[in-house]
Amino acid sequence: MSQALRLSMNRMALVPGVVAVVCALPLATASPYLLFVLLAPAAWITYVLRSGVDDDDDEGLIVRALFGSVRISWGRITGVLIGQRQELSVATVGGGAIRLPNLRARDLPRLYEATGGRLGLSADQVL
Repeated sequence: MSQALRLSMNRMALVPGVVAVVCALPLATASPYLLFVLLAPAAWITYVLRSGVDDDDDEGLIVRALFGSVRISWGRITGVLIGQRQELSVATVGGGAIRLPNLRARDLPRLYEATGGRLGLSADQVL
């Protein structure tokens, strides 16, 4: 089994979270009751590091969000849907759809390359 590929948010998105922690630290250390101020930057940093889509070669896709993850086998995937705001979702056999966090229509070539063409799209349709 080869190593899974990961499609996630650019790590530059960590910069606002780190800046928010640095700015909120003096306020949070002023009183123990103000420690909750650090929760919002911590949640953002966790979201950036955790959310994304993993391509597990033999199994399928693993969709990770801030809380929880979903494993979708290749047999359950019927196609890719593009929403009104250009967000990507994976259509499943039962007629449902699972949103792919942090992926937009412009990321279709990366998704096609990462999945090795298993999503039923040709290279001409993607590029």
